[in-house]
Amino acid sequence: MVTKMAKMKMDPKATCYCHLVQLLRDTSYLLNQTYIVHWNVMGSKFYSIHKLTQKSYEELQDGLDVIAEHIRSLDISTPMTVEDLNRSSMENIPLDYADQDGMIRTLAINNNLLAESFNLLAEEAEAMGDQLTLDLAIERGRAHKKFQWLLKSNLDCTCQHSS
Repeated sequence: MVTKMAKMKMDPKATCYCHLVQLLRDTSYLLNQTYIVHWNVMGSKFYSIHKLTQKSYEELQDGLDVIAEHIRSLDISTPMTVEDLNRSSMENIPLDYADQDGMIRTLAINNNLLAESFNLLAEEAEAMGDQLTLDLAIERGRAHKKFQWLLKSNLDCTCQHSS
């Protein structure tokens, strides 16, 4: 006999929409991390990272609102507390503010994680025929991939180039 809880766990629609709510949380968490880097990065990369993180947090603010409005249009509740809204398992920003590359790298990693997670959401939405969630997932994934690349471009290159 399959329990009601087991049916919910197997329901692709419930899985997709739970994933969407978690992406709202992760986006909020990344927005706050971006503010932290924006306010605290120092040194030779200050100006470029300050400008880049401002563009990023402005885009994240808009994206956060789009995600929340989409969730509500599906008649699903969004998190009701700040603690719930910022619940995420993404990597933390280094506490050493002198580690500017560590802060930048962490933002890049977390943007990439969100891009990958939005890609998974796109697959889930496509499988159940939800074109609007699919479109949102593609748009948000693309934005995070762009900022991941822009952030990584500000890190010292550790790759080997052929002569």
